[in-house]
Amino acid sequence: MRWSNVIRGFFMGITEMLPGISSGTLMLLLGIYDQTLVAINELFTKRYKKSLMFLIPLFIGMGIAIVTMSSLINYMLNTHPIITHFFFLGLVIGVIPMMFKLGNYKVEFKTVHYSIIVVVTALLFLMDYFVLEKSDVTSVEMSTTMLMWLFICGFLGASALILPGLSGSVILLMLGAYPILMYSISEFLSFNFTVTPVLVAVGLGIIAGVLLTSRVLHYLLRVYPYLMYALIIGLLAGSVFPIFNGLPSRPTEWVISLIAFVLGLFISYYMSIKNNSDTI
Repeated sequence: MRWSNVIRGFFMGITEMLPGISSGTLMLLLGIYDQTLVAINELFTKRYKKSLMFLIPLFIGMGIAIVTMSSLINYMLNTHPIITHFFFLGLVIGVIPMMFKLGNYKVEFKTVHYSIIVVVTALLFLMDYFVLEKSDVTSVEMSTTMLMWLFICGFLGASALILPGLSGSVILLMLGAYPILMYSISEFLSFNFTVTPVLVAVGLGIIAGVLLTSRVLHYLLRVYPYLMYALIIGLLAGSVFPIFNGLPSRPTEWVISLIAFVLGLFISYYMSIKNNSDTI
């Protein structure tokens, strides 16, 4: 069992609770992106035991993060939102130089690759521009139609769970499922188990989406690697828009926000260079 993945899963779990941050981005930072795709793809093969040894610690770490860090994250986002988002801006932007390096852009990138970067970045800007604001939820309708819709939302959000730069939380927010899911998690942790069907429906959708998306992405990374590098760079650049939460309003907040941004940038760049070799 690769227990060091518990720590990696812990940080991945934190990112999935933040609209705008992608677990795929963090997997790139930690140098386990390709290994995770391979492990998911081999779950239903003769090598499933090896895959489970890799994935189970990740899931344990993510579960621990959701249970233990949700209150702290809510506190930071509600009390110091600008500073917190500046840190994550640095964290995401710091991955981009590594992706250009892995893509061997000086040799491999042509007009089509740069066009993909621009188009994808623009699409994410438009996606963020038209996204609905999060609304408060105080109850959930437990109908078959609602649960089927939540399954579909989980399925679509799972695509973003695997794809770097695209946050599953943003997809769920656009579909209107994010506040329902956050409310259900909060109620479940408060021992209100009537929301269990919501969590099961979304969870099953996420599992189905991850299994399908991982296969598609793994294939595309092998057959069209440089086009995929360009796509990922565009997704990373475009994810800046949903993460950005406004500018500081006070001199002290400006200083702390810039320090947080530089810290995130340094951590991201250092981790990406340290953990990644010549290819995904």
